[in-house]
Amino acid sequence: MRTQPLTICEKTLIVESLRAGKRLDFRSREEFRNVKLIVGSEIGTAICSIGQTKVICAVSAEITEPSSMRPQKGVINIDVDLSPMANYSHEHDRMGQKGMELTRLLELIIRDSRCIDVESLCIRAGKEVWKIKVDVRILDEDGSILDCACLAAITALQHFKRPNVTLEPHHTLVYSEYEKSPIPLNIYHMPICTTIGLLDKGSTIIIDPTEKESECLDGTIVVACNKRKEVCALHQSTNLILTTKQIENCVKLAMSRAEELSSVVIDVIRQDQRERSAFKRPSGFAITSPAIILNENRVVAQQIRAPIKMEIEQEEIEEEESEKQRQAYQSSVIMNENPLRSDGVKQEEIDEEQMIDEQLANIQQSVNRVELDNKQSLDRHGEIQEVDDLLAGLGDDDEEEESTVVTLGDTVDEEDEIVLVAKKKRF
Repeated sequence: MRTQPLTICEKTLIVESLRAGKRLDFRSREEFRNVKLIVGSEIGTAICSIGQTKVICAVSAEITEPSSMRPQKGVINIDVDLSPMANYSHEHDRMGQKGMELTRLLELIIRDSRCIDVESLCIRAGKEVWKIKVDVRILDEDGSILDCACLAAITALQHFKRPNVTLEPHHTLVYSEYEKSPIPLNIYHMPICTTIGLLDKGSTIIIDPTEKESECLDGTIVVACNKRKEVCALHQSTNLILTTKQIENCVKLAMSRAEELSSVVIDVIRQDQRERSAFKRPSGFAITSPAIILNENRVVAQQIRAPIKMEIEQEEIEEEESEKQRQAYQSSVIMNENPLRSDGVKQEEIDEEQMIDEQLANIQQSVNRVELDNKQSLDRHGEIQEVDDLLAGLGDDDEEEESTVVTLGDTVDEEDEIVLVAKKKRF
């Protein structure tokens, strides 16, 4: 599907504003847009955004057979995907002229500039080498697409680490990140790309043009430099004839830009390394999503303008949710406390005393239960004996004599006791 071209009125407005030193996004002609750089939680992933242009890059590695011309050098493969989500004029799985140009320029800047040590990627000369695959996908397009893609690729390469290997006589052992720590790539320098627009046959320079501004320009020039002020690549999109002074001016702007972005890349990588060394999982691409989506797992329609009262209520709701989360995870915080602290030892002693008291109480209850059981068993034995006596008496028909000794008070001596014998029959 073709994009709708600019109208004559729009094109005239943009050109006149550029000549007057004004732009539609309130920038000057030599002012860059803001750059946002984020590395993912997975090794070798990065997202770069310059204004509305957004690119994601992922780096992977696999073992392959080297070419016969370079048996001791690894392979670097760059793949670009211009998805329809970036621009509806792009077709899926079809690069087109723009995609081919972008791929060749990235290969020129990254691979042909020899910023990566490909000899360190060799495992067995002529048999096994590492193949580094750089997958670049354009998420949104609004000018300076090459600058954004180059910065995302360089950051992902700096963030990537290949698996560690061990050579055996007949095979190669590849270790996971849990068995042996992975090895980062040997990168000599970081080429940073800068796109500069040309207007009025190169007399007017436009820094970091947008998509609409690029359609109104006479041409562009791409300069790739590193922080050591070395020119890695130089490409001109049109057949404009530029003077040496104009090219030098463009190179100076690109060098200053390369120094700034190189420091940004280094800071982002170091921060990620500090978090991983402290056993903290980085947030990664999650910080690019709104907080309400991450906390509630649902998408809420964003209003253009909300009253102050609603904003205050929303802040109170977020504070209550955060407080609930803290209370919910309070137990895990207690478990992770230092057991050598004095408070922790006191708590453990108290717990042991309570445990001992509970055990003693259980033992006492069991002893009382055993005594009661013994008493009940004795009473039952006596009842059984009485029943047996009764049954034995019923079977005996003989008479039994029952003697009773009666004392007659003081009148009778102790020696003279009268014994009364009563005869009783039991039936």
